[in-house]
Amino acid sequence: MEINPIPQNLMEACVCKGFSSTLTGAALKWLLSVPPFSIKSFAHLVNLFNNQFSCSESFERLTSDLYRVTQGNDETLRDFVGKFSKEALEIPKLDITTVVQDFKMGLKKDTPFNEDLIVNPCRNLDEERNKALRFIRLEEDMVIQ
Repeated sequence: MEINPIPQNLMEACVCKGFSSTLTGAALKWLLSVPPFSIKSFAHLVNLFNNQFSCSESFERLTSDLYRVTQGNDETLRDFVGKFSKEALEIPKLDITTVVQDFKMGLKKDTPFNEDLIVNPCRNLDEERNKALRFIRLEEDMVIQ
């Protein structure tokens, strides 16, 4: 097999051309819509590409994002705990102190569980879960009666 090196003066054009062969879908459609002869260099092409698709980048979730998880008006405590736990599992570097605070912030106000957390705050997540379990049982017993 014979290997022919690419001349230095054509290297930039070859890299740009090769880049297009790695694209599919929306990225390829975007590249085909770029006006001919408007790309000055490979670095220029990369900058255009990054500017176009930077908004589709996914960001790492943080523990502080859990404050957005709130208990709905008609949502049971069991459902809220399940939803909150599911969201917390998707966060790679979980800060337990923040989780405890965010959990309390997400609860419906004026509920026996929330009032108990105000009067008797939990020091850690296990304590909070155990207390939540007791109130879930209480809530479910009240529905049965």
